[in-house]
Amino acid sequence: MNAGSTMERVYLDLKARLLAGQYPPGTRLDPVQLAKSLRASATPVREALHRLAGERIIDSWHQEGFRPPILAEADLHDLYNWASHLLGLALRSEVPVPDPPAVLVNLASHADYAEALDSLFRAIAMGSANREIRFAIFSLVERSHVFRRAEVRVDPSARELLAAMAADYRFARWSALRAKITRFHRHRMAMAGRVVAELRPRDEPLR
Repeated sequence: MNAGSTMERVYLDLKARLLAGQYPPGTRLDPVQLAKSLRASATPVREALHRLAGERIIDSWHQEGFRPPILAEADLHDLYNWASHLLGLALRSEVPVPDPPAVLVNLASHADYAEALDSLFRAIAMGSANREIRFAIFSLVERSHVFRRAEVRVDPSARELLAAMAADYRFARWSALRAKITRFHRHRMAMAGRVVAELRPRDEPLR
């Protein structure tokens, strides 16, 4: 396997682990230790870490290495607010065509809440003619995946809210979908503190 394909494999494997929440927020990601579990040398691991830092999936601090981000309630509040605005822009710029992207939001094929929500938001992005909006939503979806998993654990209404948005998308009820996306993210912002607490490692002392 050449160096390029090794780096790509390491990048994809490490990204999947991060999005699945295998490393708690603030965990130091040591390239040498990661190389052992990823069956690679430290060099492609470092390259993958730099790439993931560029995508803002992890944080990179001078002389402190790489870590999954530690989000404060205000940080999560800002991300939810940004997501609401971006999705609203995607739906406002042009009326999207729900087919073929609609196949991506068939909730019956997504038992996992986070995967289903990601699929819906990606489908909305694909309906936008503005490539910058598409790229921004795709990036935000990936950065948000870890705390989406926490949302469903602290909010019993999470799946119901998702199902309502997906139904509007499938039936091309764009005005109703825009309104529901706004309400969804306002609800998320109101629960941001609980999501942050859920993400905190259980042995981390409260400050």
